[in-house]
Amino acid sequence: QDIPTRIEAITGEELGEKAAMNSTNIGMLLRETTGVQMQQTSLSSGNMSIRIQGLDGRYTQILKDGMPLYSGFAGSLSIMQIPPLDLKQVELIKGSNSTLYGGGAIAGLVNLVTIQPTEEPKLDIMLNQTSALGTTGNIFYAQKYGKVGFSIYGSANYQIAYDPDNDGFSNMPEAQTYSLNPKLFYYFNSNTELSLGLNTTIDNRKGGDMEVIKGNSNTEHVFTEENKSERYASQLNFTNTTDHRTISFKNSVSYFDRKLTIPDYIFNGNQLSSFTEAMYNLHNKEKTEWQVGINHYLEKFSEIRTDTLALRDFTHNTIGGFIQNTTNFSSKFVLETGFRTDYNPDYGPFYLPRFSLLYKANSKLSSRLGGAMGYKLPTIFTEDAEKI
Repeated sequence: QDIPTRIEAITGEELGEKAAMNSTNIGMLLRETTGVQMQQTSLSSGNMSIRIQGLDGRYTQILKDGMPLYSGFAGSLSIMQIPPLDLKQVELIKGSNSTLYGGGAIAGLVNLVTIQPTEEPKLDIMLNQTSALGTTGNIFYAQKYGKVGFSIYGSANYQIAYDPDNDGFSNMPEAQTYSLNPKLFYYFNSNTELSLGLNTTIDNRKGGDMEVIKGNSNTEHVFTEENKSERYASQLNFTNTTDHRTISFKNSVSYFDRKLTIPDYIFNGNQLSSFTEAMYNLHNKEKTEWQVGINHYLEKFSEIRTDTLALRDFTHNTIGGFIQNTTNFSSKFVLETGFRTDYNPDYGPFYLPRFSLLYKANSKLSSRLGGAMGYKLPTIFTEDAEKI
């Protein structure tokens, strides 16, 4: 409530309620948020994208604990492959927030914050059976033992092809999804923490003509869309905090492989991506805060040849630096300004200024005014690609 950037957070009972309504993925968490629409891009695969304030899903950035894991080709099926039970809260920022999170978050961003272990053990077990013939099992456990803590999350989902309107085509595909996310924490002292996490998802889904899904294909029943995908990602986070400053280092490496098969066509490829960031945060809680850092993004897509057409490989290698200042001018005015410079060898430099002003008229009324510049490097992976 007291910072110029408007952040909406889904926490506590609301998060638990939405997870109980749909423990398979985070679609239900985001669907009821004002200004956010979940757009289904493929009826056969069930794939969805997040549209914020009307902009295409490719302009929304999805982060996990502040690190981008779902972008480019890896953004495919991402909403369907993120279970919600290990989340402490979901943060949404509408509008570009380029200084800290890069130029790609033009429409906004979604940051998934996972649960941290405490001395008190936490165990959640959830079994769901839906009227749409889907079964999901989840288990999450976290605990801290002195200088060491750990959490582990496992999820399995089985969905039978579902055709409620009896038109012969699946409204929900046949799907099997398995996720395993262990995470280890080491606490050097009360101010210094190191964490290492792994995210694994294996997903097979098949939609289309119900007769073909059942194995009864013939000249009249031919169409299916089959997706086989694997997702692996690591997350490393180091933070050192004192009363007036924080030093942090983050790194994530992710690999995504997807094979899409429809009649007479196969698309097969994989993406290797990484994110590295070092940041220094200097803060005086009463008056001002400075954040300075550098980061590097790598996104490398490799298509596996399935026909005689030219391969559509690409590599995006981007390095950037940023600085952001937040100043309390008075009890009524707080101003946040930032500037980022990114450089990509293929497209040159990008200069991204940003500002956000908070005005608190009284304890019950506040307003915000802000703006920022952003950019999006071109890829073939859009909602239109899914439809075509």
